[in-house]
Amino acid sequence: MEIRQLEALTAVVASGSVTAAGRLLERSQPVVSRQISDLEDELGFSLFTRTRPSITLTPQGAEFYQDVRRVMADLELLEARGRDIARGLTSPLHIVATSDMMCSILPQVLQRVDSVEPLFESKLMVEEVSHNEVAAVLIEGHADLCVINLPIEHEACQVHWCGQAPCMLAVPPGHALATRDTVRLEDLIGDTIITLPASYRLRYHLASALVKAADAPRHIEVGSHQAALAMVRAHLGVALVDPFTTHGIPLDGVALRPVNVHIPYMVGVVSQHGRSLSNEAMRLIEGLRNYVLDHVPYFVETNANGLPVNLGRGGRRTVHTG
Repeated sequence: MEIRQLEALTAVVASGSVTAAGRLLERSQPVVSRQISDLEDELGFSLFTRTRPSITLTPQGAEFYQDVRRVMADLELLEARGRDIARGLTSPLHIVATSDMMCSILPQVLQRVDSVEPLFESKLMVEEVSHNEVAAVLIEGHADLCVINLPIEHEACQVHWCGQAPCMLAVPPGHALATRDTVRLEDLIGDTIITLPASYRLRYHLASALVKAADAPRHIEVGSHQAALAMVRAHLGVALVDPFTTHGIPLDGVALRPVNVHIPYMVGVVSQHGRSLSNEAMRLIEGLRNYVLDHVPYFVETNANGLPVNLGRGGRRTVHTG
């Protein structure tokens, strides 16, 4: 299998035809056709269904192409890294984060830490991933740091710090419970409950603590915390949200209320076990920890099993018991 064959495959998919792929790659149409044919012979299955005037990927071809995309992306990064080395530049700090941290805590901490002393010379890589992708990122060593929601179970993972804070109930401002100091879950009986899909770790708490306690006749499942808040703004129901997603973003049209049952949401910073981290990475790790301790209400630093630890900040610890 040759790189030029993978380039031909990528170009055909991008352009929709062998002829257009040839123009894109500055190769003749017969050359591109032969490279695709040789690749199919080596793989043992057809990559394309050939229907004029364009061609489309077969199911097997589509599955193979997803892996090819990742390989080609890695090659592009490798080429870029080679150019950086030739220019004497250090490897860029690469951070991945789940959406709850990417859209709230991480940008603010990056700004604070970088303003004190620059975190990067010429390039900083920040990538959003799903929780299910974190293990693969750690195993393959693509990122220096992962700023994620926990727990995560993998021997390749080193936890630098972690902790938890209680989830809050998001309701429309005019809702009968919007002025309550604390909302009892049984007060939600009859409300439409907005939940997240099963791929979210918070789904367990939503299903077990909120939907069941409220004996909800209806619920709406959405794909993100942000979508859940949008549904609440539209007076479609109420939602249990984590305290990190809602930090530092406008909450017009949404009221957040504590609930009488402690439903913890855990976050932390992890890296590949044994990976050597730069001084910049270590500064960011500590900056994230300090920011969360100082700005997220009721945050408690814990070990990986969720047990409170000594904060090392004058003994300050606030525990929300509901």
